[in-house]
Amino acid sequence: MSISEHHLPRSIKLFFSATFMSRLTGLLRDLLTAYLFGDHPSLAAFLVAFRLSNLFRRLLGEGPFQSAFIPHFEELKLQHQEDANRFFRQLTLLTAFILIALVALGEGALSVMQSWTPLSFDTKEIVRLTQWLLPGILFIGLYGLNISLLNCYGSFFIPNLAPAICNCIWIATLFLCREQPPALAMLSLAKWMFIGLLGQWVFTLPLTLRHASASFKEWLSIKISPTIVRLAKSYSFGLIGVGAVQVNSLIDSIFARWIDLRGPVYLWNSIRLQLLILALFGMALTGTLTPLLSRAIKAKETKRAQDLFIQGCRRILTLMIPCSFALISLGGAAVDLVFGRGHFSELAVAKTTLCLGAYGLGLLPTTLIFLFSALFFAENNFKTPMKLSLFSVIVNILLNSLFVFWLQLDVVSIALATAASSWVNCYFLYRLLTQKGWKARLLLSSFHPLFASLFASLCVLGVNALLFHPFSARAMAGFPHHTLEQLIHFLTLFAIFFGGLLLYALSFKNRELLDLLRDFFFLPSSLPK
Repeated sequence: MSISEHHLPRSIKLFFSATFMSRLTGLLRDLLTAYLFGDHPSLAAFLVAFRLSNLFRRLLGEGPFQSAFIPHFEELKLQHQEDANRFFRQLTLLTAFILIALVALGEGALSVMQSWTPLSFDTKEIVRLTQWLLPGILFIGLYGLNISLLNCYGSFFIPNLAPAICNCIWIATLFLCREQPPALAMLSLAKWMFIGLLGQWVFTLPLTLRHASASFKEWLSIKISPTIVRLAKSYSFGLIGVGAVQVNSLIDSIFARWIDLRGPVYLWNSIRLQLLILALFGMALTGTLTPLLSRAIKAKETKRAQDLFIQGCRRILTLMIPCSFALISLGGAAVDLVFGRGHFSELAVAKTTLCLGAYGLGLLPTTLIFLFSALFFAENNFKTPMKLSLFSVIVNILLNSLFVFWLQLDVVSIALATAASSWVNCYFLYRLLTQKGWKARLLLSSFHPLFASLFASLCVLGVNALLFHPFSARAMAGFPHHTLEQLIHFLTLFAIFFGGLLLYALSFKNRELLDLLRDFFFLPSSLPK
């Protein structure tokens, strides 16, 4: 059964709950890894190798593949559900063959590199770890197919909870290997990650088979249908767009390294927290709306699609504007709580906090880009989002060059350039949509979320100045390194920010803000609307 507007709040809650649990286990994974192995070179080698599988996850498991798959599947399902399920089965088998070939080719290339190329010890360690991690790409791709199908059928909890399986296996491996030398521990972790990625896919398999059930013979029937060819063309444009974003991240790291040898660390830690908020809130909204929008557009229900678009824009503005202000006003306490211990100095906390605030400025446009791009994808227009993604990369490079080489600013300027390029991409996408008749009155819808967030942020600043040391003073005097004190500091400021939002929403009887606070934070339904 597919989701409808009536079930949208429940779908958002399920999406948020599952994503929260998977992201929480991911946060525990990162904290335990840093606690046990610090910044050992073998851990750095593992993370380099792991980034390869993470790159394939973004290319195959989410993003462009889902954006291309959902419109095609919804179009077929409108005509005949069994045709859509057959398309999924054929695509699954074809994807498995392609990925197995890619893994075999990659393993062969790495073996030749290791045997015939003079490599340093550090490089050989990265190659060896990559060889163990590479086969997991197969299950990343199959998992991406499963979650795309399940989202079309309105299933959000199981697909978004599945990554927690992989995170839990990572955590268990760290406990088992904590007494081993780091090099051996990382090798064991790479081996167990294959099991973790397999478990992540298997976790989604029963529900997938329930929706796309068929005989064993039908599953083995491979056929490259015209729909698969169209999907491949659509996916290629999305792949270029996401590839551009990955290039963007690489360029940011290079510029950050130019400014400060430790600059990439500040960017990495800050963007991890930004992506946590984006996954919990932004993807929960856009991920549940995209199948509905695609279905309405494919069914030529223009009025319903327009209403969904307006509803989606209002919900994104109502939620992501407060999230952006929260990253700025609560960023210092959050970074201090998560990273402020051990060898992570006060200066590192301060610089990471500044980068997090700068990335926070790009949170809203990044979420809107997901929604705007979904409209183009639903109309089988994949070129426009791709071109604008490439254009945003050029803007980012130019701004980075301006900030770094001419103005000689600090590493925070890299995060500012990324946020600015996101705004540019968002602006041109929306401008093109308005020319096609998609209008949502964004400025008017931003009024209450903006003033509610300003009020909540001022409350936080006031309480922080009265009850805690100001951030600048703490940077000079030293951050507290007691976890309980850090936790009390963050939770107090979070409660003040949340209370400020709730007080504003109740005072002005802002239904949009109250509804979203209910959806994401499970407030009692007895609150006035």
